[in-house]
Amino acid sequence: MAIDNTVLFIANYVAPASILVIMALGLDLQWGHTGLFNAGVAAFVGVGSYTFGMMATGLRPFDPTYGYPGHFGPPGPQDLILSALVAMVVPGVLGVLIAVPTIKLRADYLAIATLALAEIIRIIFQNATHVTGGPLGLDLVPRPFARYIAGGWPADGFFAFLIAILVLALVVALEYVSRTPWGRNLKAVREDEEAAEALGKDTFRLKLGAFGLGCAIMGLAGALQASWLSVVLPESFLPFVTFTTYVVVILGGSGNPKGVILGGYLFYGFGWTIQQVKSQRWFPVEWGPRIDFLNLIVIGLVLILLVLFRPTGILPERKYVPRARAKA
Repeated sequence: MAIDNTVLFIANYVAPASILVIMALGLDLQWGHTGLFNAGVAAFVGVGSYTFGMMATGLRPFDPTYGYPGHFGPPGPQDLILSALVAMVVPGVLGVLIAVPTIKLRADYLAIATLALAEIIRIIFQNATHVTGGPLGLDLVPRPFARYIAGGWPADGFFAFLIAILVLALVVALEYVSRTPWGRNLKAVREDEEAAEALGKDTFRLKLGAFGLGCAIMGLAGALQASWLSVVLPESFLPFVTFTTYVVVILGGSGNPKGVILGGYLFYGFGWTIQQVKSQRWFPVEWGPRIDFLNLIVIGLVLILLVLFRPTGILPERKYVPRARAKA
C-alpha cells in the first residue's frame, strides 16, 4: 500500500509538470529562439486537446445529457499514436495560417492576432455543444496501452514515465536543432532580423517554420493533458495558461531547453506544494483563498526580481561561439 501511494504521489507531480514543460518548450522555440511573441498558447494547447479527444474517443450515439455525439475516430480501440500526430498537425497548421498574414508585420501584431485567436477558440469550445460538448466537454479520453496495464497506480506511474521520456526526447531534439544551421539562423533572426536578411536569409520562412513547429509541440502537450485527465474541458484553456507558460520560460531561461525543464518543474512544484499544504489542513479552511492569492503575489514578486537581477533566467542560454578552423 505504501508503494502504491508513493507511485501515485510522484506520478501526480511528474505528469502535469512534464506536460507544462512540453508547452514551454514549444513557446521557447518561438519566443526564446526566434523572438516571436505568441499570446495564444492556450489556444494551440486546446486545439491539440480537443483534436486528440475527438480522434481517440471514437463515434458514439448522441445523448444531449452526456455532452457530445462522438467524433472522428472509428468505433473500438484507437491508434493513439495517430491521434497524437493529428493533434500536433492541426495546431501546427493553424499556427502557420494565423502567422502568414501577420508575421511580416511588427511583433505586437502577431501577439494581438494570437491573443484574439485564443479568445475566439475558447468561445467556440464553450458554445459549439454538438462538436466540442460545450461546458460538459469530452469525456472518457483513453490513455496509451490502457488495455495492457491495470488501472490505478500502475497506469498513472507508467503514463507519467512515458511523458517524462517524451520531455527528454524533445529536449535532445531541440538541443540538436539549435546547433544546426537552421537553428542558428533562428537566433540570428531573433537578434537582428534586418542583418539576417542582408546576409540572404529568408526570415519569413524561418519564422513561419519555427512558429508552426512550436504550435505543433503545444498540440502534443494538449493531447497528453487530455489523455492524462481523461477529460477535456473548455475552462482548462483560459489565458492564465499562456501566462503560466511564459513564467516557466522566463524563470528557467529563454533559449535554453534545459533551463525550461528546470523552470517548469520548479514552477509547478511551487504551486503543487501549496496545494499539498492546503489539503493537509495545516491552516484553517477559511485561509484557502488567501493562500491562493498569496501564491500569485509570490509568483509576481519572483518575476520582478528575475527581470531586475537575472533577466536571462536561472540557466541562461549559452552564446554560440564558432570555432576557428585550423590552418592546413
